[in-house]
Formats: sequence, C-alpha cells, structure tokens
Amino acid sequence: MSPFPVRTLRAPEASSQRRWLVALAVGFVAESAIATLLILTHSQSIYGPLLLLVVACVLGWKFERLRGTVAATAPMVVFVIAELARQALGGTGGADPVSTIVVGFAATLFVGSFAWIVGAIRHRYKPIVAPATKPPAADNTAGKSWRS
Repeated sequence: MSPFPVRTLRAPEASSQRRWLVALAVGFVAESAIATLLILTHSQSIYGPLLLLVVACVLGWKFERLRGTVAATAPMVVFVIAELARQALGGTGGADPVSTIVVGFAATLFVGSFAWIVGAIRHRYKPIVAPATKPPAADNTAGKSWRS
C-alpha cells in the first residue's frame, strides 16, 4: 500500500450563482424563442402563449420553486419593459402604457404561479435518495458462535 493519501475525483458542485445564471439563461432563451416565433409568424393562436406555461412548468420542475419562478418571470418583465420602450419611441399599434403594464403584470403573476406550484409539488414529492450501502453479510449461525 502506498504511503501517499489516495485522492478521489469528485464532480465539483455547482455554485449558487452558477445555478441562478443557468436557470435565468434557460428561461430567457426558451421564452425569447417563443416570443420571437409568435412575432415573426404574426400568430393569433392560443397555443403560443400556452407554450409559455409549459416552459414555466418545466422551469419550476427543473430548478425548483424560487429559481424556477424567477427564471420564468424575469423574461416577462423584460418583455413588458421592451414593449413600453417601443410604445414610447412611437411604435405603431399596441395599447396604452397603463394597460400594457396591467396585462404584463397579470401574465407575469400567472406564469410565475405555475412555476411556483410545479416547483412546490416537486419539492414535496421528490424521492429521497438513500446513500448506497452494502447489504449485510449473511449470518447463518442463528446467534451462536460458528464454533460449535
């Protein structure tokens, strides 16, 4: 046996900041892709906004309650601010700024509540993983010494 200590390789744990950044990046990419698709196709269908709810549920499940909710609602807040900036710069169409804020706030609460509920369900019912243990050795002596 070597006198040197044995080093085992472990996967480094993700830092808290990295987990937040990954959640936000996934949320922004997914919701931006849906919003871009809806804008480019001029879609009036109900299925596009329903995809935002699906994304919120996936974010809530994957990143749990708080991170999933923030990842689902942060892009919505940015979209509302971008719409307000577009209206202020003289963009055509759209509603007045007050109704944009009210609708954006309601949609953000709706999407965030889906992410929160799914994250809470996962937190409540996720399986507990027990550490791997060796099975106990068979004891065929019935409590007596093996020397009879």
